[in-house]
Amino acid sequence: YFAARADYIVRFQGGNNAGHTIILNDKTVKLHLIPSGILHKDCKLVIGSGVVVDPRVLIKELNMLKKEGLSTNLLISDKAHLIMPYHVDIDYHLTSFQNKLAAGSTRSGIAPVYADKLYRHGLRIADLLNKELFEMRLKKSFAFNKLLVENVFNEKFEHTFENIMEEFLSYGETLSPYVANITEELSTALKNNKQLMFEGAQGACLDVDHGLYPYTTSSNTIAGQVEAGAGIGLNNGSKKIVGIAKAYLTYVGRGPFPTEIKGRLEDKIRDVGQEYGTTTGRARRIGWIDLVQLKYANQLNNFSEIILTKVDVLSGLKKIKLCVGYQINKKSFPGVPSDIENFRNINPVYETLPGWESLPNTIESLDQCPKELKNFIKKIEEISGVTISLVSYGPDRNQTFKI
Repeated sequence: YFAARADYIVRFQGGNNAGHTIILNDKTVKLHLIPSGILHKDCKLVIGSGVVVDPRVLIKELNMLKKEGLSTNLLISDKAHLIMPYHVDIDYHLTSFQNKLAAGSTRSGIAPVYADKLYRHGLRIADLLNKELFEMRLKKSFAFNKLLVENVFNEKFEHTFENIMEEFLSYGETLSPYVANITEELSTALKNNKQLMFEGAQGACLDVDHGLYPYTTSSNTIAGQVEAGAGIGLNNGSKKIVGIAKAYLTYVGRGPFPTEIKGRLEDKIRDVGQEYGTTTGRARRIGWIDLVQLKYANQLNNFSEIILTKVDVLSGLKKIKLCVGYQINKKSFPGVPSDIENFRNINPVYETLPGWESLPNTIESLDQCPKELKNFIKKIEEISGVTISLVSYGPDRNQTFKI
């Protein structure tokens, strides 16, 4: 919906541990790394320096898009870090090692590559374009991770230096036409009054600093990361921060989930909403909308507005719950707790509203909605302190109306 109005779409964090499904007319495309403007041929797609890139996944996506007959105006930051095959292995070992404290990783190598980045022996896209430099830097990264696998996790290290060297240099040849200085590109675009859209990969409450640690992702997901992860300063008055929230809550992971729904209702919402992970195919956990977390997300991001999606999925429910507060040990708790023990002991405080039977096939304004949906939208705005500007009531992008 927004991509149609953008000249550039920039991914600024995360990797192929999250995915998105793009639907336009008769085309449905599932992507993990390439930004969502792919169905708009004039839109430039940018993978920023804060993104971690698995070249195998990226090249597979590029090949898939070529088969679909879709042109790819892709630019990749030369500063983006590379996910190596041993990072994926270590992700599996980490999950076993952390056991109950494991975050429910997609095991795509995300945490290990961000760790290597901070150790400062990570490998970047730029390194792939210089054989001698890549060989020198790979030796250190390879040796460190081999020692880690064999001496910390007591597992067999399955890779050889020569094979990885050869494999990744070939990836460098394939990707080199797309590699660019993104700061230079985006700075020039701003001077020329181009529209830039920045796209995140995970929700605010999965942020590594501000989410429910350790049940988080490994990057900063909030709007404050946009400039660091993209590599461009945005100190102007035209900046908008648009949040996206479903009419209910979904979660893929092992952490506590205060508003989780169990049983037949969970299955119904999951099936109607097709709540299965794009990356893993795992069934998402389902819960009632949590306005405490939405308010917190607004505090972290300072949303200009939010989009409310999938209101159609709740059609036909007699009653719909909204979590409007938390109690811990029978006492009201302000905000979202930082420690796991408190979070596990949350007793959600619900407000229950009448549901709506069905929605019109076409909705052009709020006036055409059932009064129950109007009340639902009003309550979300009132409790969480956000302004809802758009509502989506189906998978087609035309099934969206402004408020």
